[in-house]
Amino acid sequence: MDKITNKFSLQKSVEYTLLAYAFTLPLSRAAISFFTLLLFILWLIEPERKERFIASLKNPLIFSLTLFLLFSLLSLIWSTHFMHGVKYIRHYWYLLPLLTFFSYAKSELIPKIISAFLFGMLMSEILSYGIFFELWSFGHATPQDPSPIMNHIHYSAFLAVTSLLLFNKVFFETDLRWKFFYFLYFLMTSSNLFINGGRTGQLAYVVGMFVVAIINVKHKILGVFTIFVLASAIFITAFSLSPTFQTRLQTTLQSLTKIESATNQMYASSFGTRLGAWMVATKIFQDHPLLGVGMGSEMQALKDKIDTTMPQLKTFDPEYGPLLYNIKHYHNSYVTYLVQMGIIGLALFLYIFYSLAKLPVQNKELNNLKYIFITVFMIAALFEQMFALEFPLALFTLFSGIFIAANSRKSVAIS
Repeated sequence: MDKITNKFSLQKSVEYTLLAYAFTLPLSRAAISFFTLLLFILWLIEPERKERFIASLKNPLIFSLTLFLLFSLLSLIWSTHFMHGVKYIRHYWYLLPLLTFFSYAKSELIPKIISAFLFGMLMSEILSYGIFFELWSFGHATPQDPSPIMNHIHYSAFLAVTSLLLFNKVFFETDLRWKFFYFLYFLMTSSNLFINGGRTGQLAYVVGMFVVAIINVKHKILGVFTIFVLASAIFITAFSLSPTFQTRLQTTLQSLTKIESATNQMYASSFGTRLGAWMVATKIFQDHPLLGVGMGSEMQALKDKIDTTMPQLKTFDPEYGPLLYNIKHYHNSYVTYLVQMGIIGLALFLYIFYSLAKLPVQNKELNNLKYIFITVFMIAALFEQMFALEFPLALFTLFSGIFIAANSRKSVAIS
């Protein structure tokens, strides 16, 4: 009897912790670390953890992540910057709650987890709008960059996922009052996305809108046309009302103009610096195609390549100095893993998303959300280190955990 009581208490503790984890995810860096650790501790005290861990490896997504993590550790052998590699890999501990999701998250808990996340996002958006309209100040956020907790690139990914989640719910909700509420919340989140400066999330949002139409609308051509009109209206409204969006769009056009100049000035911009880093990365890949340079050596490899074969990229901008030479990372997850671990590492990274896409989810709404999430995350990964930083990794963990829970147990309606 005591064992049954203890197991019930542990189950309830995990459920409440998962809800708190989902709620605080957009609100606190410290809370993410705290609840990640707590969820792992709760998993560790499970008497049957060994059996559950072995069972979790049969899940395609967890298996693919395990392969990726093992090869990342293996790449430390040929890395010339071992400790840098260790620091890089340690961020993957934010994936640990997936074990707890697999072991404890029941299908009945999924709608509550999603609601907790949406409520947390609502709180963050209220903060963001208050900063934008100069009703209050918060941290380092400004009216020009009203991202309250995280940087604007990561926040734009959170907003893109949230807005498309809400838009997807509109198609499945049967209660007209809730359908109307979700649509209003969708418009509010979409507007917030465009008053923030994250072009990465904005691009993912636009592509994701078409994915929502394709998977939810029976008449595909009509659906795509409707989304085109809606997206255009949102775009025009954002350009008219958001100075931040205007500035970021103009900066993008200026970057493209510099790139067209085909001189060293082509790299003197945010996108130009990224492009230059990607060009250097292709040269590094040619030298280390199969295994890469090893985890942690990727940025030194960039500097070495510029020093030896591309010195013209070392100094080019009189105002900002050697932007490309001092870039902190490649701003592209695919390029990063290609340099770090070669074609094998990139293939293992892509296999993670293939495994997630193939993960069977019976609930239609959740299954559609799975493809929407993959779209947003993979597009965002084109311009940011989405799999190596705290907030995007936690976002991946939360939604992957939801899909794992839906796959592991009989799903229920989430509306």
